[in-house]
Amino acid sequence: MIARKSALVMATNFSAGLLNYAAIFLIARYYAFPKFALGLISFTYGFVALLSVIPKMGLPQAHIKRISEGKDIGKCNGTFFSLRLALTAAMVVLTFLSLFVWKYVMHRGFESPVQEKAVYVMLAYFVVLLLAKNFTLTYRAKMEIALAQFPFFIEALARTGATAVFVILGYDVIWIVYAYVIGGLAFFLSSIYFFREPVDKPSREYASIYIKFAIPLSIVSVSFIIMTNIDKVLIQLFWGYNQGADYFSVVRVARYINNITVAFGMLLLPTMSAMHAKKKIGEMKEMVLQAERYMSMIIMPAVFLLIFLAKPIIYILLSKQFYTAIPILQTLPLFALFDTLEKPYQTKLLGMDLPNFARNRMLLMVGVNVVLNILLIPKDIQSIGLHLFGLAGTGAAIATTIAYLIGLMYTRIVIYRMDKIGFNFSVAKHAVGAIIMGAAVSYITKFYNIGRWYDLAAISIVGLAIYLGILIVIREFKKEDFELFMDTLNVKKMFGYIKEEMGGK
Repeated sequence: MIARKSALVMATNFSAGLLNYAAIFLIARYYAFPKFALGLISFTYGFVALLSVIPKMGLPQAHIKRISEGKDIGKCNGTFFSLRLALTAAMVVLTFLSLFVWKYVMHRGFESPVQEKAVYVMLAYFVVLLLAKNFTLTYRAKMEIALAQFPFFIEALARTGATAVFVILGYDVIWIVYAYVIGGLAFFLSSIYFFREPVDKPSREYASIYIKFAIPLSIVSVSFIIMTNIDKVLIQLFWGYNQGADYFSVVRVARYINNITVAFGMLLLPTMSAMHAKKKIGEMKEMVLQAERYMSMIIMPAVFLLIFLAKPIIYILLSKQFYTAIPILQTLPLFALFDTLEKPYQTKLLGMDLPNFARNRMLLMVGVNVVLNILLIPKDIQSIGLHLFGLAGTGAAIATTIAYLIGLMYTRIVIYRMDKIGFNFSVAKHAVGAIIMGAAVSYITKFYNIGRWYDLAAISIVGLAIYLGILIVIREFKKEDFELFMDTLNVKKMFGYIKEEMGGK
């Protein structure tokens, strides 16, 4: 059942990712000022996201863990919802305060008048989204994956539909940002529609156990938000909208493939927590190794197809205007690979109630990431006369990739010292197969022009066939793997599961 639920998450993430890409494609191809619009979204999203760390602060993971351990769900919901509501209000206050200080204390302005208004619009989107996720996090904790994933697809559908209308009708750029609010409202309504769980009064006892688990992870949340958004703000500050648009569009593609394997991490935490509560230590180790193998098998070809086919991918998915983003796309997908390989081991540590290791990893990563971003993104810092590398979005991609590599190395060292789990040679086999596949499709493109989306689809299918063939030859893909994938992707069983879960609500 875990495999089927993972497949459902992957399918919904894939569908939502296609819709998100469609929105970017429409802006890039048909909007009058594509780079201005995408650059504006990149900055405002990054700016508000930096402050959205306040309502997160490790509480989502604490909520999932406590419910999966069998705690009273009514008290859990009441306590979690109250804490999140208070912290969301604090985020709103801090956002207004930050803008006040920026304008009237530091006497700094904005690149354009619409930029400030867009920040307020994006703030509204984040508020609605954070409140809606309270419900989906409860679904996740109960392993009700169909209910947890449905709103994400609806949000992407509504936002992309609104974007299409605003682009086609030639609305002002601020309406492109309003499309996010429309998507957020759709998310909220669809997430609350099926919610039938009890919500009791907040419990002081439960607040204490939530905060105890969340405090170490709050540092993780703060660090993660900083690491994934400060690059957008720095690019806007030192380079402006054009470079911001390049980076934002490629980040969306790279995180899209990262979301393919988020399914495993989403399901592993409640599963690991339940196993740890029942003292099933051996089964936890076996599940970690199995999850790493399948996650690696899936992510490797996606990563190396993006790297080796970067130019035609940008041409097809965006336009020639974005060719300046090719080096970014040839670098950034590696972060998704490193994050995927680390995820099973970090989830094991969290399931064992050891969030301090996740905290240490993220502190290490954010330190490296911030320093490298400051060194690699700007040309110089004129106020102190310091000359730097000036790599803009490419520098941000390098910084992100190195940070995730260091995070992977840290977690693997911790796991080795704790459980003596060494290097998984299946990962090396997948990497070799994917690199050979990438080199092969790159060679084929010298004789086969990729001018349309179906050309890109065809060459990708050829690449996947080469990759699978290599794994079969080296006996890394076996009969039982094939049977597992076929059973997992069985459409009839999948719809049966969805109908059963959603029908129960």
